[in-house]
Amino acid sequence: MLAALVPAYAIAIFMPAGPDDGCPSPRQVDDALGAHLPGMVLPLGHATGPTTLHLAVTTDAAGAMRMDLTDPDGGPLLHRWLPAIEHGHGGDCPALAETAALIVERYWHEVGYDVAIEAPSPPPEPSAPAPPATTEKPAATPNAAVVEQRGPPPPPPVPLAPPRWWIGAGAGGRLGGSTRTESASIAFTVEHSIGPRRFGLRLSAATNTSVTYQWSTETSTDHVTLRQFPARMGAYLTVPLGPGQLEPGIGVDLDVITAAITDASGSRTRLSGSPGVDAAVGWAVRFRPGLYLRLLGGAGAEVPYYFVTAPNQTPFWSTPRLFLDLGLELGLWFP
Repeated sequence: MLAALVPAYAIAIFMPAGPDDGCPSPRQVDDALGAHLPGMVLPLGHATGPTTLHLAVTTDAAGAMRMDLTDPDGGPLLHRWLPAIEHGHGGDCPALAETAALIVERYWHEVGYDVAIEAPSPPPEPSAPAPPATTEKPAATPNAAVVEQRGPPPPPPVPLAPPRWWIGAGAGGRLGGSTRTESASIAFTVEHSIGPRRFGLRLSAATNTSVTYQWSTETSTDHVTLRQFPARMGAYLTVPLGPGQLEPGIGVDLDVITAAITDASGSRTRLSGSPGVDAAVGWAVRFRPGLYLRLLGGAGAEVPYYFVTAPNQTPFWSTPRLFLDLGLELGLWFP
């Protein structure tokens, strides 16, 4: 007896970036919809088929939420636009995901999508009369073909989210020992997704305000102008927090110092370097269209640099061994 199967429909959540990005995030929508329609929602990143519906849930900068449910060919099935609501702490993101799940569940039952069911089987054909009994053994078929049974092909790999690029400029300050310096900086950052996690690599370079000292000798009054150029390369892990993301990480530093000296023998510039390491944390918030704001803080240690005068070899200026950094960065992100 043969039985036909009515095609089963399933829903795939559209991920414009990572599974934990956005408010609500694809993972929050997946969890909420899976609770209302168990067995009907594909896991995030799962390969879609000819009977898969696609659901996209996004919010704009003002907080308005848009929902689009499309058929396997991209045709529109359901569209909703919900006005902005007050939410500023990320706690409303699960509530937005629950609202989207309720709307899709109602549409699902009203239209009548169901799980696979058996269609009525055709009536059985009349049985043929049994052949007469015989004592002869059936002849063996020479070179009988052997049918090889294989399992279903493995699912395709889950595609990685595209990298995210950041470029910005900032201002900050460093406190160490008894000194405090201000700086202006530029930074370049790239983020990649590895599984459910997103990691970032950030390269920055800054210039500090200069300081000038002078001292007197028997024949002249000498002076020196000192300036620092801190450079840093760091890596961090993103953690969703409120409307933005927390970025704890570590980095390596190189503090390049120039000393422009003028004395009785003339003018000259001396170049030195002071390496170090640090632990830092940032908090970045993305705005539309393509703007971001990042708060930065960190603590580190470096090999101190000492500047001494020729007459008495006494250091009167040095970089700190331990330091604290604070900064603010503003720039563009894409895509």
